[in-house]
Amino acid sequence: MYIDHQVAQKIVDRAMKIIDHNVNVMNHQGVIIGSGDPERINQLHEGALHVLNAGAKIDFNTDEAQTLTGVKGGINIPITNEGQIIGVVGITGEPDKVRKYADLVVMTAELVLEQAMLTAQVRWDRRLQESVIMRLIEGNWQNDSLFNDRVERMNINLDVPRVAMIVDLRSSETQKDVSLSTIQGILHLLEKRDPDTLLAISSPTQFVILQKIQMHDDRWLYQKGKEQQRMYCQQLEKQPGIEFCISMGQFFPDTEGLAKSYQSALRTLEVGQISYPGEKLYSAREMLLDLILKESLESWSGPQLLADYEKLVQRDTNGSLQKTLQVYFAYNTDFALTAKNLHVHRNTLRYRLEKINDILDIDLKNLQDLFRLYMATRLSEWDKQSY
Repeated sequence: MYIDHQVAQKIVDRAMKIIDHNVNVMNHQGVIIGSGDPERINQLHEGALHVLNAGAKIDFNTDEAQTLTGVKGGINIPITNEGQIIGVVGITGEPDKVRKYADLVVMTAELVLEQAMLTAQVRWDRRLQESVIMRLIEGNWQNDSLFNDRVERMNINLDVPRVAMIVDLRSSETQKDVSLSTIQGILHLLEKRDPDTLLAISSPTQFVILQKIQMHDDRWLYQKGKEQQRMYCQQLEKQPGIEFCISMGQFFPDTEGLAKSYQSALRTLEVGQISYPGEKLYSAREMLLDLILKESLESWSGPQLLADYEKLVQRDTNGSLQKTLQVYFAYNTDFALTAKNLHVHRNTLRYRLEKINDILDIDLKNLQDLFRLYMATRLSEWDKQSY
C-alpha cells in the first residue's frame, strides 16, 4: 500500500488538531505529500530518506537539519502497514519538546490509514459485485474462470432464486439524472435492509436489484415478490428530491434466467412508463398483454391490427364509437354498466355496437372477434401514447 496526497493531508489535519506543532507526511520516496505548511508540499525530505533506510525513528536538531535538504528540526517516525514501512511522519520542533507527541501522531496516522484501507476495500468489493451482477444480467458468463473467482470471493450463492427489478430515478426538480452519490446512498440504504440482495448501478438513471424470492413447490410466490417491491417503494418515497418507478421482471429458473428476468423488467419499464405514466410500480406478469402488444408492433401482426382498426377511426368522425368501445371493454363488456356510464339508452348502445360490427365486418358476440378488437383498441391507445 502507498500513501497518497489525500490520505497524507488527512493525517496532518487530524494530528494538528491535537498538537500545536507542524506535522509532515512523507511517502515511500521521501517526498512531502502532506503538511501543515503548504509550501513544503512536493519537496524532498532528506531526513525521511534516512528513516526509510534505517527503518527506525530519527531525531534531527536544528543544526543537523540545516545540513539536509528539505529538513527542519524535529522527530521523524516510520509509518508501517502489515510489517512494511510505507512512509514517514515528522513533527517539527526541538526533539526534546515534541518527542512526547510521537506515539500519538503515529497512532493517528495508523487510524487514518486503516480507515482509508477499509474504504478502499469496500469500494473494491462494490466494483467486484457490480461486475458480477452486470455479467449475470448480460448473460454468457458460463465457463468464465475470472467470473467464477469473483463470485467465490464475494461469497455470492448463485443457486438462490432471484428476480430482476429495475429502479429508474430522476431528479424531482430537473427530471434529469440524479447525482452518483445520491444513487450510492440509496444502494447502501437498501443493502442494509437485506444483505442478501444484489444491487448494481446499470446506467446513469437506473440501478438493478437481483431480489431473492420465495418459492413453494418450485413455484414463485408472486405476492411475496409484490410485497418486496412495495417495500422498496416505501423506502424510496422517504428520499427527498427524487422521482422513481420500479419495474419487476418475470422469474425464470436457474442462474441463466437472470438475464431473461432483467430483459423482461427492462421491457416492462419501457412499456409501463408510456402506458401508465402516473404509476410507480410495474410488473411483467401483470403487464403481459401490454408486452405482447409492444412486441406485435415490431412484427407484422401489430400494424395489421392497427390497419384494420383504422377503418373504424376513419368512419367515426365524432369519436363516439371509439369511446363506446373503451367504456365497453373497461366494464368487461357488461351491457348495462356500459350504457349507464356512457349516459345513453340501451338501444343507443346496441345501435353503436352493431355499427362497429358493420364497419369492421366482425361479430362482437364471437369471442375471437371480440378479443381481436380489444387488442386493436388497446394497441391503438398504446400506439398514440408512444409518440
